Amino acid sequence: MRDDVKAVQLVWLSRTGLTNLNSGEGGSNLVDIKKYRFAGQEYPYVSGQAMRFYLKEALRRHLPSQAACVADDQGESCGRIRECVLCDLFGFMTTLPDVGAVTRVSPVKVSPAMGLVPLDGSLSLDFLTRRHRGAREAGEMTGDIVNVELAVNIYKGGLCLDVDRVGREEERYLLGQTEGKRPKPFYSVRFKDHIDADERARRVGLLMDAVQDFSDYSKQARLLTDFTPDVVLVGLQHNYSHRLQKALETEGGNARANVVRLAQVLEEVRPDLTEVDGQPALWAGLLEGSVDNAEEVRRVLELAGVPVVTPRQAIAAAKAALGV
Repeated sequence: MRDDVKAVQLVWLSRTGLTNLNSGEGGSNLVDIKKYRFAGQEYPYVSGQAMRFYLKEALRRHLPSQAACVADDQGESCGRIRECVLCDLFGFMTTLPDVGAVTRVSPVKVSPAMGLVPLDGSLSLDFLTRRHRGAREAGEMTGDIVNVELAVNIYKGGLCLDVDRVGREEERYLLGQTEGKRPKPFYSVRFKDHIDADERARRVGLLMDAVQDFSDYSKQARLLTDFTPDVVLVGLQHNYSHRLQKALETEGGNARANVVRLAQVLEEVRPDLTEVDGQPALWAGLLEGSVDNAEEVRRVLELAGVPVVTPRQAIAAAKAALGV
């Protein structure tokens, strides 16, 4: 794996079918959609906690059980960075024997998936009944009645991986001490490796694969949809920054991507990107029909020197360039 890459960054748009990906507080007979408000309009969103869960479950499908723990009754995970891929990548808060409370900050930073189209034009209410067996008379309406909010939308998601912290943790060490009659020690921090370079590279590759495969969203038994990237930017950066997260937006709450914003952010992040064969390490994936102005998006990307392929091809190209 290249040692000059400090951050792997992905930002994407996903166009869903009619579904409810993440429920809000709801009520006794209502399963609502999580919502946020902006400029007087309501939009759906999927929480960062839910996004982390989806990615964890995608990773779990490709890991042996001993490399992917589950939390105990107190919500604590195993905390074994060397053995557990999930604890390494997503962090933990736990109590270890003879050590006490231990916290690991997640090297993986995940954004909530924010719906970009107002709900007033796409929200539906589905009437769900659960009929009990053994009704006294044929056709009798007995059982539970639930209303489920559903919507079609375009969601923006993002992820940034702090590469240096995969398979490592910071440890404090004595840097030196002041001079004089009462010398005072001073300290710094350095990385302690828990796994070797090949295993670090493998874990980074597994995470990038999870972005293109995650599927364990809620309500899928009756509301099957795909929530993986339809439009994606993948960048390898020598400088840790989240700037690329602002590249993909829509115009005024419709399904047209903001190409002016896209061009500006591409220019902004160029100094942060490493180079591959003399070109900035940035790839774009685009499925036709994902946004209404897909051809404009393609032209802006190509003018910026960004290769435009499918989302899976973009992630695969980034993995190959990174060496994972």
